[in-house]
Amino acid sequence: MKLSRAVVSGVLGAVLVYVIVRVAGALASEPSDLCTLLGSSLTGTDNMWTWLLGATAQLVLGIVASLVYASIFEWVTQRAGAPIGLLVALVHVVVAGIGTGFLPAGRLIEAGLAPPGAFMEYRGIAVASAFVIAHLAFGMIIGALYGRPRQKIRTPRTVWREA
Repeated sequence: MKLSRAVVSGVLGAVLVYVIVRVAGALASEPSDLCTLLGSSLTGTDNMWTWLLGATAQLVLGIVASLVYASIFEWVTQRAGAPIGLLVALVHVVVAGIGTGFLPAGRLIEAGLAPPGAFMEYRGIAVASAFVIAHLAFGMIIGALYGRPRQKIRTPRTVWREA
């Protein structure tokens, strides 16, 4: 596994997801700061330290997701690229969307934030769409930046014509 490529692409992908969702929220006049949501769900407060904790959590989640992608590229598909990353991202976007719905509402309300709902649905269609698009773009970036996997594609010893 190309660990350094996976980590770097995971950080870049996490930043991209944050920026896309944040810009969509700004355009729709809806609060959609993923770092604040993550940090506030962990602490129950809303301040600069909470945002930094959420940003750290966002980066860690991006790195973990990219390591899962890299494992899939190496041992399942045995190839990488933007199209393969997009296919893996279809599962990733469902997991991330449902996971967002499980953020603890009590802590977010304590911090003065409304819960986002699954796929950020309570922030409006623009933010929910941006959430899905951002995670699909994450997969494409991981696939494109990862490069050729180290595992060789195994071909069967007997070819159909010979059998």
